[in-house]
Amino acid sequence: MEQLLFILIAFFASFASAVFGFGSALLVLAIGSQVLPVKETVVLATILFTASTLTKSLLFRASIDWKMVALMSLACMPFAYVGAQLLAVAPAQVMKPILGLMILIYIALTLTNRLPTFRIGMRGLLIGSAIYGLTSGFLGSGNVIKVILFREMKITKDAFVGAMAATAVLSNFVKIATYAQTGLLTSNMAPIAGALVLIAGAVAFCGRLILTRLSQDGFQTGVHIILGIAAVSLLL
Repeated sequence: MEQLLFILIAFFASFASAVFGFGSALLVLAIGSQVLPVKETVVLATILFTASTLTKSLLFRASIDWKMVALMSLACMPFAYVGAQLLAVAPAQVMKPILGLMILIYIALTLTNRLPTFRIGMRGLLIGSAIYGLTSGFLGSGNVIKVILFREMKITKDAFVGAMAATAVLSNFVKIATYAQTGLLTSNMAPIAGALVLIAGAVAFCGRLILTRLSQDGFQTGVHIILGIAAVSLLL
């Protein structure tokens, strides 16, 4: 029963990710951890996100800045490995409210126009990639870090969705390999993992159709709503 409920959560969360570029792993982590153990949720969310990012990278390949993707992917991989190793021995539950609080602070500063304006240069991109990799490996999703980076870079909605996906592909494979190595990913998860892969792929195609009809302002509003839901869920 718990696994079926988890699959339903993943299905609805995948729609958010398909349209707004993120939300599947973050929402599944926040809500799914109320259904399954935290570490199992992190592993399954990573499988879902891997399938989703592969599909969206293909769909939005024409809008992606591949040089930036290559830089971020290579920079975050070693930190994703470290974060995934930490998950096997550290209490991930401690980090959930910290991440939720960070998200709420960012939303508040953005909506009140008090977020300092700054240009994301090479140094900021590398630092952001490292933080993303570590957070992603440990919590299953570090997308809030990339959301902040890409929003401040003011790229188009198609480029945003594509970059969110493509920059996560390699780190997700690193995390899955590490989870298998440390015993967090087991053969017993195969049925639910297969269902998550099918959901992620199918929903990504539907989400692209919705995105083409969505305005840039509507897109930004949706991003804030997803961040808010995830933050509250992480804090509960």
